Amino acid sequence: MSNHDEFPFDDEAARHINRRGLLRTAVASVVAIAGGEWLGSLLQPGPAAEVVDAPEVAGLQVGEALATRSAGGGADVLVVRVDAQTLVAFDRRCPHLGCPVLWSGERSQFECPCHAASFDARTGNVLSGPPRCGLTPVAIGLAETQAPLARAISGTGEG
Repeated sequence: MSNHDEFPFDDEAARHINRRGLLRTAVASVVAIAGGEWLGSLLQPGPAAEVVDAPEVAGLQVGEALATRSAGGGADVLVVRVDAQTLVAFDRRCPHLGCPVLWSGERSQFECPCHAASFDARTGNVLSGPPRCGLTPVAIGLAETQAPLARAISGTGEG
């Protein structure tokens, strides 16, 4: 049995593949993938201007959470009183796969049961797990006037 029978592809084609060409192709592929991810993040729409009706959340005690819908009925929202003066509200959809996020009062963080992701209580930023971005903040205000009573802290240093 010859070597040609054991390894059935054309030797001439194999000679045209060299290390430099392989590395060039690999680097170009990595750059294309990274560029696509970056471009995709730029083109992603910002958070919708959702508002939670204030009377629903006024009675929350520190550490308590309330799952509700936004004033327009568009998004499921999780509202938490993190301290006596601060209410935060976030879209309940996990940014990874859209599973409903839950509040863990024991650990004072938001958690996604699908892939064990966790999010900061005040900012919604990712603490652990596969999501690449944090929870989407939702304004808390009077639904009739859209006047903000409080707002979710965005984690950008503006809150």
